Amino acid sequence: MLKTTTIQYFSGALLLFLASSCKPVGPEHMVPDSEYAAAFKGGSSAYASRLGKTWWTVFGDSQLNTLMSSLEGKNFDLRAAEARRNQAYASLGIDRSLLAPQVFSESSATRNRATESDRFGGGGPGGGAPPAYFSNYRVSMSLGYEIDLWGRVRRIVEAGRAGAESAEVSVDQVRLSLQAQLVRNYLAMRFLDTEAAVLEQALGTREESLKLAKERFDAGKTGELDVARAESELASTKAQLVGLEAPRASLENAIAVLCGRNAANFSIAPASITRSAPVVSAGSPASLLGRRPDVFVAERSLAASSANIGVAVANFYPKVSLIGSGGLASANSSDFLKWSSSEFSIGPDIQLPLFQGLRRKADLELAKARHEEALANYQQTVLAAFADVESALAARRGALREAAAQQASITATRKAYDLSDVRYKEGVSSYLDVVDSQRELLNAQRLEVQARGRAFAATVQLIQAMGGGFR
Repeated sequence: MLKTTTIQYFSGALLLFLASSCKPVGPEHMVPDSEYAAAFKGGSSAYASRLGKTWWTVFGDSQLNTLMSSLEGKNFDLRAAEARRNQAYASLGIDRSLLAPQVFSESSATRNRATESDRFGGGGPGGGAPPAYFSNYRVSMSLGYEIDLWGRVRRIVEAGRAGAESAEVSVDQVRLSLQAQLVRNYLAMRFLDTEAAVLEQALGTREESLKLAKERFDAGKTGELDVARAESELASTKAQLVGLEAPRASLENAIAVLCGRNAANFSIAPASITRSAPVVSAGSPASLLGRRPDVFVAERSLAASSANIGVAVANFYPKVSLIGSGGLASANSSDFLKWSSSEFSIGPDIQLPLFQGLRRKADLELAKARHEEALANYQQTVLAAFADVESALAARRGALREAAAQQASITATRKAYDLSDVRYKEGVSSYLDVVDSQRELLNAQRLEVQARGRAFAATVQLIQAMGGGFR
């Protein structure tokens, strides 16, 4: 008896050892190689500006910093992403539980009545033995453990772990997207404020021009046409100023939603931006892939699909499990705890996938097709990452050049306006020259503000394309 028991224990230990030492079937995940240039077009090859997780502080705006804190704590899209991450880790916990034995316990105590029919197979009414009463007491435990010879369970856990890691980084991806959206909206609103300030200044100039035109008309030095033109320019400037109110309100409302606030109770006081866009280096293409959360998410999805191929391959092999049960059973409570009331069973359980070849083959083909899809998605994400940086660099470079050109245009048009204003006051030229130069100056000023706004927006685009503060 002892020899048989020893052999059983040794056999079980040997099976467990084989299960832990066997290499899982299926392909091993490998990150595909990606081709990239030595440097970005028009970008620095040295990533000099390590922005960190609070990358928006590069814009030096305390109001923006406060809004970002609200986004981090109150944004509902971010909360939803965090909930999806928690779901993924909970699913991983379920997958990991397959690596451990499954143990169940059951207990019962019943009182039974056996009728005459039960005891003797029937009988006429009014005859036979009286009913018998008996008890049954039982306590048992059962165990089931899949011996993972082919690595099916390990591949399931591997896929679950990759999915959880993908969900973890997806939170960073959502956070970066929301942060960039908030900064873009905030800066766009501030540059509308800056445009409004330019128009307010132009209103003052138009009012002075109208006053001067009326004085000259009253003095008989000019005709009524000059007054009408001055009034028209003043009204036009006021209309342009009013036209900025609706887009600013839309941006303010969008900021409120991002910060988890009710738009009806949310407002931001106007303020102008007079500085140039901050300098941010693009870094090198070689380091880009490690800084992009979307690339990491795509790589983890590829890893999960690779592990699922292993699961599909393992399903072609027999499923070997160790099952056992033991407990106590007795009809008398006085004998319940005695050794004579004990019972147990233990042994292997082998399930062979007979007559399932077509289904298993289809499962494998499905897993391979999903892996091909994940691979294509990863490669597309990598290409898009490089293109995002190149596009952001081009947009920033173009906006900065346009802003510089518009600044030169402002200098020239202001000089033309000053000369035309002096000539008009001296009676040398008509008021039409003043109106034209005023329009050109205001247009140049607004275009310069808009170009700087695009440079700031392109800077945000570049930071997001580089992964923000992900790594």
